[in-house]
Amino acid sequence: MPVTLFGLTMAVIGLAILPSLPAGSWVLALFAVIGFAAAGIFRLPISRLATVPLTGLAIAIVSASDLMVRPLLIIGLYTIGIYFSYIYLLRRPVVAVYASGLASLSALVYVALFRWLIDTGTGPLVYFVAAAGYLVTMLTVEFLRHRCRWGGDGRLGIAAISRLKLLRVWLLLSCIAAVLHFAKLLMVDSYISNPRSVITVLLIVGSAMVLVLLSARENLRGVVRRLDSLVDASLALPWEEKGQIESLVRGFAQGAANAETTEIRATPPRRAEIGAPISLTAGADEYLVVRRAAAASAFTEEDQRVVDALAHIGSEVARVKESVDGLRLRANTDSLTGLPNYGSFQETLQSINDNRGYGEAIAVLFIDLDNFKKLNDRHGHAAGDFALKEVAQRLVNTLRPADTVARVGGDEFIAVLTGLSSLGQAKLIADRIVDNCGVRLPFGETNLWPSISVGLAYSAHRETDIGRLVEDADRTMLAAKKSRKQGGAGKGGSVSISAHRSSQINDSVVRAVENDELTVFFQPIVSIVENRIWAFEALVRYTDPEIGPISPAALVEKAKRLGLMNELTRQVIQKSLTAARQFVAIDARVNCVTVNVEAKQILAAQLGPFIEETAALFPEVTLCLELNERSLSVVSDELRAQAERLRELGIMIALDDYGSENSSVGALVRMPMDILKIDRSLIDDLTDIRQLEVLRALQGFGDTLDYALVVEGVESPVSASRLQGVGVRSAQGFYYGVPASEQATAERLIKYGTTAVVPGAEAAERPLASRSQA
Repeated sequence: MPVTLFGLTMAVIGLAILPSLPAGSWVLALFAVIGFAAAGIFRLPISRLATVPLTGLAIAIVSASDLMVRPLLIIGLYTIGIYFSYIYLLRRPVVAVYASGLASLSALVYVALFRWLIDTGTGPLVYFVAAAGYLVTMLTVEFLRHRCRWGGDGRLGIAAISRLKLLRVWLLLSCIAAVLHFAKLLMVDSYISNPRSVITVLLIVGSAMVLVLLSARENLRGVVRRLDSLVDASLALPWEEKGQIESLVRGFAQGAANAETTEIRATPPRRAEIGAPISLTAGADEYLVVRRAAAASAFTEEDQRVVDALAHIGSEVARVKESVDGLRLRANTDSLTGLPNYGSFQETLQSINDNRGYGEAIAVLFIDLDNFKKLNDRHGHAAGDFALKEVAQRLVNTLRPADTVARVGGDEFIAVLTGLSSLGQAKLIADRIVDNCGVRLPFGETNLWPSISVGLAYSAHRETDIGRLVEDADRTMLAAKKSRKQGGAGKGGSVSISAHRSSQINDSVVRAVENDELTVFFQPIVSIVENRIWAFEALVRYTDPEIGPISPAALVEKAKRLGLMNELTRQVIQKSLTAARQFVAIDARVNCVTVNVEAKQILAAQLGPFIEETAALFPEVTLCLELNERSLSVVSDELRAQAERLRELGIMIALDDYGSENSSVGALVRMPMDILKIDRSLIDDLTDIRQLEVLRALQGFGDTLDYALVVEGVESPVSASRLQGVGVRSAQGFYYGVPASEQATAERLIKYGTTAVVPGAEAAERPLASRSQA
């Protein structure tokens, strides 16, 4: 209110002074008002926050006016001109009065500082100081009016102000004032014949036109901003989740309309607001409403149209997503009971099995409503439907929140119990289901007594074939029904427990890992040139007391499926480094051990920290991680960075099985490594000149990029000789030694040292069984 009254007072004073002016000065006063009004349209932002006012440059025109000698008159005329510009911008006469009052107060400070500094002969600084006074006054009043909340998100402070933009406005305002002032002085000195008032009018009109053109340019940028917001909304909204549509629409509307606030509400827009109907929730009448600060520009027709468009886009996206969600729900839901159907259940069960820890047990309950056909025949299909819906609800009420239940047939249901610790716990839940489902069910004047048969299949750890668990539960339920007395439905039900257990190999692998029963064998990696061992590859082995040796491939594959791969790798690394320490004690020249790992296992989220910590405990041993080439189909930036980190810590990286099926040059080029191991399939016929030339090229590639090349599968002195002939320097295979236990490897080192080929190896027959073990 004080600012508004001040503005009105200055306007009245200016009008009161006008009659006392000479006749020629009336023209100057008129053009001054017109210039102020035209120039006031151009304003520059100093913040992205809509509550921070845009700043104008019209005050700079005061520097070109001869009316500066009458400060109250020039401030009054400035106030009147700015009022008309705000009428155009805001289209709200009352708010325009306040805005012109604020401009009037700021102009008073500007004129006072300008006249005082000119009189004291301060020089060029006058323009910069006066401009600073103008900006500080205007921003201080607005800052106080907004309760000092320019910190962003309604917080206290001025963090929302861009210092760079504010500096730009200050310098621009100062420079325009200086140019106009000096131009007036030069023109008066050069063209004495022209009246001073004419020169002043020319400067005022010229500078006002320049600012009007700049304003048009800003308006064009506003059009581009609105168009960008519409394009961004069209691209982003269809791909977002339904729950985020509201926040995105509000954000795009706020940016497009340069609004202070946006909201979606039940009431239409009020004064100083624009909005459009929007439908994000079926049956709800809502409006997208945007609002600007009181001193900001009024909304234009283009602003209204862009808000209309955004509301329409948001409504259509929400409608389509509602339809898609409805179709998906109907496709995955049983229409009678509202439970998931069999297709949805299969996906859920597979997900539960894949994502549970290997020590987390689950159980599948196959549930059948006894004598359902007789119930339908005796009481009608309405009673049957009623019984199915009631049993479904009782199942939902009995199960725990983490469990799930689905209707998979006419009178059949399946439930999955998760997070179990024992078979007894699953049996208790199944018994509770039988008891709750068997309670009397009133249907009109008839009492129904539902009875169910339950087949329970319990799984102690992750299944490799989850379908077998469901089949066992189904067979057990059918067996339970057959064992019950036939006849009318009776009160109660029964639970039968399946003898289901995972395949014997699954159980064996779980037991081996859980009980730390894995063993590690070692195969030498040799230097063909020096005829000596320089490393050993660690190979995991396990022999079950009942079923005998489990092949390494089956052991690793089962461990992956059962969620035990990381634990298996931990044990192999620990055992390998412990054995390697013993080998180093026998012969310090053999101080490297290689361990096979999946590429993603080295990441920080998996075994990265364990590898780093464990390797640091064995400083006398060099650990080399052999990354299977098939696991490097995509070499991510994260994987590259982790590999480089491990190398910096002294851990070597090898690319294993290169040259096997699906090998790619991408992994060879992108993955940081110290060793490239060539798969045996690339040397299956060394009489083929093409294979030899490929090996020669890879060896040269390794020499250039400073990594070692190791060829696997060398089984004869002929192969070794041919490899050496093409420049290969390191190899591995049965010719140099089959995988052997830690004890046998230590004994070899004690007896033969690091000799690559032990006596008699050239003529030794390598049995096929031993090859499969490798």
